[in-house]
Amino acid sequence: MQTRTYGDLFKLIQSLAGVGTFAASEKDDIANFINRRFFEAFNTSHMWPRYVVTGEERTIATSPAQTVPYVEASKDNIGEFIRIHRTQPFLRNSALEFDFYVDGSGAHILNLTTADATSAFVTYKKEFTPFTVSSDYENSTVEVPAEFFHFIAHTAYADFLRMDGQTDKALIEEQTGGNYLALELEKIDLRMNNNTVLKKFSTYVNRQAR
Repeated sequence: MQTRTYGDLFKLIQSLAGVGTFAASEKDDIANFINRRFFEAFNTSHMWPRYVVTGEERTIATSPAQTVPYVEASKDNIGEFIRIHRTQPFLRNSALEFDFYVDGSGAHILNLTTADATSAFVTYKKEFTPFTVSSDYENSTVEVPAEFFHFIAHTAYADFLRMDGQTDKALIEEQTGGNYLALELEKIDLRMNNNTVLKKFSTYVNRQAR
């Protein structure tokens, strides 16, 4: 998937502000605003393609019983559970799907009666990881998701304007950034209408634990 660099993002914000460079303290503020807006964009949908993993086999822990933990060695940390299947999903028309509830330990599978069930196939959203960038913000090559790039630029600049007391200009930048994000969310909606990751049909056959 397409990415841009953090350096490009930072330079765009400087261009929006009409400055060649920010003061050192301002740079730190902008970096904090960038992570804040990155987190906001990340949370606007649990189906960003970049962060969704479909049908990955995960170990069912014995303590707490019948639980899929958030963390498993050599795999991405789970940020949000979406669906859990008994067998590999999305390969055939039907796969047994489990009900579950989530707490601090992970996803607790309900009505799991098969004695030898040691794993399940989890569709999940990856855990959020903020940007970690040194003080050389303008030259950082840390990857920024292209779908968030312009939203973050305009809204982080909006936060900077608010900090400077320029609330009217901040509102304009906030709206501009929101428009960019709305376009990306619309793309997700179109994709969701054409795939089965979120389409869930409740029947006795696919919901029965066995």
